[in-house]
Amino acid sequence: MRSYWRPVLLAGLVAAACSEPLTRTEQLAEACFMDQMGTREMCSCMASAASERLDPDVFDMFVTMSTHAPDDDSEETRKARETAANMTPEQQQQMRSFMNAAVDLCGLRM
Repeated sequence: MRSYWRPVLLAGLVAAACSEPLTRTEQLAEACFMDQMGTREMCSCMASAASERLDPDVFDMFVTMSTHAPDDDSEETRKARETAANMTPEQQQQMRSFMNAAVDLCGLRM
């Protein structure tokens, strides 16, 4: 008897190897969904709002803090913690406005 699952498995592995890596916005949406903060649509809405409303440094910090484990001590996480600790008043206001928008416009549960 022939195994028909092998070509299917091989096709899946090839597709996975050839797929594009997730963008930072997609990573944020996926982390949101995996944390059960909302549906995929709600999380995509939030991630898009973040990329549009936050300055690049704050957005990168937010994505890193959302996608890495709390005990992660990588260089990227250390930089994100430093950015969070040194946010300007304008950046803090941006973050508050974004969080309100994520709840009001996207329906997220924070």
